Amino acid sequence: MRSRREIPMKVMIAYLCHYADRHDYFLSLLPVGAISLAAGLEAHGYDVHLANFSREGARGALRAIEEYRPDVLGVSLFSHNRIDTLRLLKEAKKRMPRIVTVAGGPHASALADALIARSAGLDHVITGEAEDALLDLLKDIQAGKARPGSVIHGGRIGTLDALPPPGMYPGTMTGVDPNEQFKTIITSRGCPYRCAFCCSPGMWERAVQFRSAAHILREIEYLYRERGIIFFSIRDDNFTLRKDRVMEFCKALCDSGMYIMWNCQSRVDTVDEEMLVRMKLAGCEQIQFGVESGSEHVLERYGKGITVDQVREAARIARRAGLYVFYYLMAGMEGEKLADIRKTVGLIRQTLPGDGIVSPVALYPGTEIYEQEKRAGRIDDNAWFTRHEPGLYLRKDDDVAKWIGMLVTELGMVREHSWYREKDFRLHRRVTGPGCWVTDILEGDYYRDSERFQEAEACYLRVAGRYTGNPWGFLRLGKICFYLGKFEEAAEYYTRVTGIVPGYYGGWLKRAESLLALKKRDEARMCAQEAFSRNPHDFRVKNIVEILKK
Repeated sequence: MRSRREIPMKVMIAYLCHYADRHDYFLSLLPVGAISLAAGLEAHGYDVHLANFSREGARGALRAIEEYRPDVLGVSLFSHNRIDTLRLLKEAKKRMPRIVTVAGGPHASALADALIARSAGLDHVITGEAEDALLDLLKDIQAGKARPGSVIHGGRIGTLDALPPPGMYPGTMTGVDPNEQFKTIITSRGCPYRCAFCCSPGMWERAVQFRSAAHILREIEYLYRERGIIFFSIRDDNFTLRKDRVMEFCKALCDSGMYIMWNCQSRVDTVDEEMLVRMKLAGCEQIQFGVESGSEHVLERYGKGITVDQVREAARIARRAGLYVFYYLMAGMEGEKLADIRKTVGLIRQTLPGDGIVSPVALYPGTEIYEQEKRAGRIDDNAWFTRHEPGLYLRKDDDVAKWIGMLVTELGMVREHSWYREKDFRLHRRVTGPGCWVTDILEGDYYRDSERFQEAEACYLRVAGRYTGNPWGFLRLGKICFYLGKFEEAAEYYTRVTGIVPGYYGGWLKRAESLLALKKRDEARMCAQEAFSRNPHDFRVKNIVEILKK
C-alpha cells in the first residue's frame, strides 16, 4: 500500500465564463494559459483535472468539484467572469473547507491585493506567468509552508520552449471539446506596444517571449495526427511581430507534409508582402488586424502607434496575396465624435475587410485608460466588487451604441464587395504563384457559393491532383457531389479524407452521411461510430448515430 506522501496531489484547473456568455464561442472556451498550467503540472507528476464549466454554470461546477475532491482548485480570472468565478470559489470553500484555492489571469494580476483582501474563499493569487509559481506553491502546500492570503508574483518563464505544448495535454478533461478547444494556439507572450485600452503592457511589461518554429510545429503536428484538427487559429497579440520567425514557421509547415488552414492576429505595421505571400502558401486564409479607428486623432488617443495610411497599405497587400482581411474596431473613445466614426466608415469602404468585430471601449484594470479614469476620480477598484456588470465601459451615452450599429452595418454591407472574384484570383496567382492550393480552394468556394459547380470542381480537382496528401480538395469535392446527389462519388472522396487524416472526425461524419444516403446502413454505422469516438460533442455526429440505431 502506498503511503500518503506517495499519492499525487490532486489539482483541478478550471474555468467558468459569465453564465450569460455560455453560448459565446470565444468567451466560453478555456484560456490557453489554463491548458498550459495543466500540461505543466501533469508533466511534473500531479493528478490534474482540466475543467471548463462554462456550459454547466456554477451549480454544475460545484457538483463536479465535490465529486473530484481536489486538494487545490486553480481558476482563470478575467474581468468578464469575475462574479461567477469568485462566487464559485466562495461556495466551494464552504463545502470543502480544506480545499486550497488559487486564482490567476489578467484580472487577478491587476487587482491581486484587493482580491485577496475582499474575496471570501480565495487563498492565493498568482500574478503574471504562473507555471513555475504554481509548482512552487504546490510544493509549499505539500510541505505545510503555504499560508492563505498570499500574493505570489510569477516571474517570466526563461524559455517558452521549456514548457509542454498546451495542445499536447494528455490528462483528464471535463467540459472540453478538444476539436474546438485545441484549434486555438498561442505562440508568444507579450507585446512591445502600449495601446491604452490593452492590459498586455501591464501584464507582460512590454517584453515578448517567443516559442520557436519547431516547438509550434510539434504541437500542430500532434493535433493534426492525433486529434485530426485541420484548421487552426493563432491568437498571439501579434503573430507577425518577428518576420524571421514567421518565415521559418511557414517554411517548416510547408515542408511537413501537413495541409492545414489557419488565421492569425496582427498589427498593420508588422507585415510586408513577402511575409503575407509566404503565409498564404503555408495555408493562411485570413489575417486579423487591430485597426480600432479610421480617425488619426482617435488612434493617437488609443496609443496605437499606427496611421490610417498603414492600415490602407496592410489591407492592400493582404488582398493582393489573397488573404481575407478582418478588422477589430472600437467606438466610444473619450472625445470621439460622429465625424470620427464616419472616417472609420470611409476606411472600411476603401479597404474592404471581409469581416470584423466592433466593441465599445472597455475599462480593464491595469490598462492606461483605466488608470487615467482612476486618476480623474471617475472610477476606483471598488467598482469590481460592488457592481455586477460583466464589464465596465468608458462611455455610456446613447451615441456609442448608435456608432457601433453604424460600423457593424457597414461591415455587413461591404462584405458583398470584399469577397474575391475571378479577377482577384488571377491577381493572387500572379502574386503567390500558380501552385498556391489555398487560392484554388477559395476560388472553388466562390464558384460553389455561386452554384457554378463545374468551375468549382475544376479548382478542387487541381488541389486533389497536385497534392494527394491534402484533405481540403477531397473535402470540397465530396461536398459538391453530396449537394448534387452523387452520393457514391461523395463517399469515395470522403474515404480519401479519412485515409489522409484518420483522426479528423468530419471526414468520418460526411462519409457516414453519404453512405446513409446510399442506404448502406452498416457501413454508415461504422463510420458514424468512428466520428463519435473522435468527437462526441458535435450535435451532427450525435444525430446520425441516433438515426442509425433505428
